[in-house]
Amino acid sequence: MMDDREFDRALEEELTQLPPADGEMERITPWKRAMSRIVAGIILTTCTLNVWNLQQLMPAVGIVLLWLSFRTLRKENGWFTACWLISLYRAASLFVSLVLNATLWGTEQGLTLWSYLNLLPPLVQFICLWQGIKAVRRKAGQPDKAGAAGALVWFYLALCVLGLWQLQGWLVVLPIGVIYFLILRSMAKMSALLDGAGYEVRAASVRVSDRMVWIVWVLSLAIAIPLAGIFLGRYPMDWKPVEIKEQAGQEEIQTNLQSLGMPEQVLSDLSTEDLFSLEGAVRVFVMVDEHPFNDGRRVTQVQTNQVRSWREYDVKELKTSDIAVELENGNWRIIHHFFWQGDRGIGGTECLKIWPTDRLNEGWRREGEPTGRVLYDRGGNTFESDFYFLGEESYTAQSIFWGQTYNNDLFAAFSLPLTGENCRGYVSYEIELVEEGWIIDSWSNYTHQVKWWNYPLMTAMQYSQAGMLYGGDFETAQSAIQLFDLWDSPEDAGEP
Repeated sequence: MMDDREFDRALEEELTQLPPADGEMERITPWKRAMSRIVAGIILTTCTLNVWNLQQLMPAVGIVLLWLSFRTLRKENGWFTACWLISLYRAASLFVSLVLNATLWGTEQGLTLWSYLNLLPPLVQFICLWQGIKAVRRKAGQPDKAGAAGALVWFYLALCVLGLWQLQGWLVVLPIGVIYFLILRSMAKMSALLDGAGYEVRAASVRVSDRMVWIVWVLSLAIAIPLAGIFLGRYPMDWKPVEIKEQAGQEEIQTNLQSLGMPEQVLSDLSTEDLFSLEGAVRVFVMVDEHPFNDGRRVTQVQTNQVRSWREYDVKELKTSDIAVELENGNWRIIHHFFWQGDRGIGGTECLKIWPTDRLNEGWRREGEPTGRVLYDRGGNTFESDFYFLGEESYTAQSIFWGQTYNNDLFAAFSLPLTGENCRGYVSYEIELVEEGWIIDSWSNYTHQVKWWNYPLMTAMQYSQAGMLYGGDFETAQSAIQLFDLWDSPEDAGEP
């Protein structure tokens, strides 16, 4: 039988063969852990996917991995200290970029200059990483080489040049992908450089655990991004109370327009200047429609040999009135009016894209600048504001039917108040007849955000310029005023 001393000796031998605890393993091999994280961080910050917001999520994870890795190695040599400081700057810069992506400043002003400036820190960091690895190998008595890290520097330089030249296609992407894979595979092998070298890299002491760093990073982004979207993801509107000033002749103009069929709501929303521009109106044509911005309900009807299914909408939140007014001088005034008669839902950005009569019509010419305003009621008072943007905008759209098209349309961009009711507004413009025989054909495209998650922020105007009507975070309601028989007598005025 085994005595007590032999039992203790056997137990000690067995314990020495057990793997060390996780914390002990990290203390013994901080180099391997740090290098593995560095390779993962480089992959996530240099190779991203433009789906499911991975283009933001992957760098957000990768930059923290880099910072944690160089935090471990920062006391080893000055090169790794520089890498750690650069990682800290890159993390702060990325945080600002991710937050700005939820704001109008980020989506309208763009981050092009910011992006170009941020090409430099990774390059400097890769150079410092290259030199830091060489310094570690010198301390370990190994050859002063780090070929994979050096290749990463040249690869990144080449990648920046190709990006600035905007080179695309498989003939470019495939070779780059192969070279990138080979470099990273060689980088991954560097975690075993010090095995058997008799040199130990000591991890720098830290006061905050890795877990706490991750918690603070995730919570900071989860709080800052939604708040930035709520407070800085809307157009700044100049709301002020409507001043009611009766002017001579105003009542006569209103009475005449009302007798010709002008809707009372539209008539009351016109500014004084726009109202007087309709003085002496001869005819008024009106098209009224209602549009849903909800999912509605599906109705199924079973008949003898077929099943019919359609969607019905019990509530249609948006009411549009498209109006054409003939003036006594022969010109016409077009008014596109909208009125929210139901729940508006999300209060982001809104857009009216107008296809005016003279857009593809040689028989009419637009006179003057477009006019309009936005209004809402609160506490028994009415407030008004100019549109954030009202005018023509040139843009390029991509369509599966027409390919790439170049357009120039009339836009009205704005935001509605978070609180308030009876939100409404209009855009108006005047046209002059150039040649008889041409119809009046003016369209209104109202784009409204219908989903809460809109990141990176896209405005309703940007969505409208993309040439989409449905899908994504927005939906568009279309309406129009089309007059084919313009030369009838004034008694035929009314709905076309």
